[in-house]
Amino acid sequence: MKYYHLATRLLLAAALLGLAGCNEEEKVGTPDFAASASGTVFKVGEPVEFALAGNPDFIVFYSGEPGNAYDYRNRDRIEKAETTLSFLTQTKAGIKGNPNPRNAPVFYSTDFDGTYTEESVDKATWTDLSDRFVLPTDTEQSVPAGTLYIDELFPEDGSPIYLLYDYHVAKYTDSKKNGRTQVDIMNFNINGITPAGTTTIYNLKNAGFQFVFDAGYRDNNKSQEPDVNTSRIMLRTDYKPTADMRIRAVSGPLYRPDDVNSGPDGGVGIKAVADPTMKSFHHTYDKPGEYTVTFVASNSNVYGRKDAVRELRITVVNDTGTIEPPVHDEWSN
Repeated sequence: MKYYHLATRLLLAAALLGLAGCNEEEKVGTPDFAASASGTVFKVGEPVEFALAGNPDFIVFYSGEPGNAYDYRNRDRIEKAETTLSFLTQTKAGIKGNPNPRNAPVFYSTDFDGTYTEESVDKATWTDLSDRFVLPTDTEQSVPAGTLYIDELFPEDGSPIYLLYDYHVAKYTDSKKNGRTQVDIMNFNINGITPAGTTTIYNLKNAGFQFVFDAGYRDNNKSQEPDVNTSRIMLRTDYKPTADMRIRAVSGPLYRPDDVNSGPDGGVGIKAVADPTMKSFHHTYDKPGEYTVTFVASNSNVYGRKDAVRELRITVVNDTGTIEPPVHDEWSN
């Protein structure tokens, strides 16, 4: 019995020593990682080649461009935005070659009082923007309007603008065969554009479009009503109308964004633990500038994580046909 207890104690001690050794083996070490670039000056559109040494579990790449900068990984990127308006106009029904109407011109106002009546809309000053967009010229067309920068439309005092789509259907006449063309406004977006990307400020979910009808519509239209939802503004009247009819789709107040919060920047994972050793990587820049490129190499398991951060500054220039010979620049550990 004495020998049994002694053997048990020895086995337990051996097990504990084995476990301790196992834990020691599983400890996470800082990655032995290095990287170098083939030069310090590169052309726009030219792939920048990076040589990588070591075999960490993970590698994350930050190009230094807006939206992909290591310094912004843990903080929001708040920037002034340029504001754009874009939409698509789709025309349906009616007689091809003789649309009625051919589109819905777009206007803006800075003095509309926000009362959605014919009297208030008529009293406001509306400036035609239609010649700054591409609009349909016939029925059965789907035409992207293009993108218009609209910062200049907003008053300096911070007050809003209003947008208006003017849908005017002429009375039906047999000789013209102009029954009625339905006009749909789709893909409506007011975006804030920053170097980090695009943020939607208004779309049909929150732009607050309402319809204002003239007397001809109210007195003569019987069944086919316009409609607005989160995907389109549908402008229509009864087919073969017995009088001229006008519907104006007027937005809610639209404010210019002062700042756009694009959130923290993210890196691009280029290697995971199951991937083979990565010896090179390339990235192409589409704008000139000075960039701080960052590789974050990591070893990680259930016992912890260790990182190695490597940085390099490079310059990207426009392609003028010549460039300084690249100078090899070793990454620092």
